Amino acid sequence: MTTHNLLLVDDHPITIDAYINILSRLENATIPKHFTTAFSCQEAYNKIRDRNHSQLTLDVAFLDISLPPYEDRNIQNGIDLGILIRQYFPKCKIILLTMHSEPLLLHNAIERINPEGFILKNDINAQSLMTAYQEIVVGQKFYSTTIHKVLRQDIIKKLDFDAIDCEILALLSRGIRTKDMTEQLELSLSTIEKRKSNIKIQLLVDKGTDKDIIEEAKKIGIL
Repeated sequence: MTTHNLLLVDDHPITIDAYINILSRLENATIPKHFTTAFSCQEAYNKIRDRNHSQLTLDVAFLDISLPPYEDRNIQNGIDLGILIRQYFPKCKIILLTMHSEPLLLHNAIERINPEGFILKNDINAQSLMTAYQEIVVGQKFYSTTIHKVLRQDIIKKLDFDAIDCEILALLSRGIRTKDMTEQLELSLSTIEKRKSNIKIQLLVDKGTDKDIIEEAKKIGIL
């Protein structure tokens, strides 16, 4: 029988106990779960290495970002552990959990390990944690509400889009034609077309169609 091997890393034992309790109550109990736990970077490092040396698999890893570091191996946090897991278990689904939502932290984590899950702890309860796990194990990504919001706002800021640009994108995604936006936006058609042209340039689809704009906006997470 297939078993899902889960690694849970958090420096608060009560938090790990809660994760185990919640994940053990999933309705789909046909796949047994084996839990490996660790409370620091050093303990997690040793258990990851042990599983690799023993040729044991690791299917899903829940990693708190803020952890006591393992200085001897220069493993400072859960992101560094994620890099190690990617090296040894490339098929493992990584779920990062954090109390922090600074854009620099989020982008650093995404650039370095591209986690399948990214959750702000204040966003979740038992039900949403189960939902996240179920979506991730079948190949989907799950980023919690605040993570999505911060990433979206940061991208919009870098693109220098204002509220009107965002409204144009929203209208396009609803299938509204450019010529029909004048009343909703209270702008002239020429102004809307100029803004739409700038949106295309910023999204690198300057010769694209409305469909191309929507697809690119969705790809980078602003729609």
